Amino acid sequence: MAQSITLVPLLCPNCRAALPAQPDEIAWRCAECGQAWQLAEADPSSAFGLAPLEIFFDARLDPRVHGRPFWVAEGRVGLRRETYSGNQDRQAQEFWSQPRRFCVPAFTCPLETLVSLGMELLREPPDLQPGPAAPFTAVTLPRADVRDMAEFIVVGVEAGRKDQLKRLEANLQLSEPELWILR
Repeated sequence: MAQSITLVPLLCPNCRAALPAQPDEIAWRCAECGQAWQLAEADPSSAFGLAPLEIFFDARLDPRVHGRPFWVAEGRVGLRRETYSGNQDRQAQEFWSQPRRFCVPAFTCPLETLVSLGMELLREPPDLQPGPAAPFTAVTLPRADVRDMAEFIVVGVEAGRKDQLKRLEANLQLSEPELWILR
C-alpha cells in the first residue's frame, strides 16, 4: 500500500510563526521573534529539524535593498605548487603567509560567480561591523559546503597567477563559518 506524503509547514520553534521557506533554502529569520534558524544537518532530533543560527548583518546595509548572505571564516593556507614555467611561488607563499578572511557566497549563483566574488573579497575583505537586521537573499549553501567552496577560491587565486601552474596542493584550515549579510 502506497503511503501519502504529508507536507508540514515550517514553523519557528520559538513563537510558532510560519517561516516562509522556499525550495533549496536552508536558513531563515523569523519575522515575528527575530530568531534565525537553519536546517539541522547533524541533529535530526532537534525541534522541527531546525537548529538556532546566529546571523550577523553588516552595518552598511541599506534596509531598502536585500543584502546577500556569505559564510565568513578565517583561514590559513599552506601551498605546494609546481609550474611548467614562470614560477610565482614566492608571491603565492607571501600572499598565503598570513591568515585570510574567506567570504563564500551562501546564495545561489554559478560556480564561476562564487569563485570570482570569493577571490575579490579575499583580496579586499570587508570591514565587518555588526548592524541592525535587514532583509536578505535566500541562504542556499549549507555551512558543511563552505570548506569545499573555499578550496575552489584558493584554486582560482592560484590559477590566476602569471605562471603556468602544473600542480597545486593546498592545505586549508578554516575557523567555524559565521553567516553575514553583506551588501
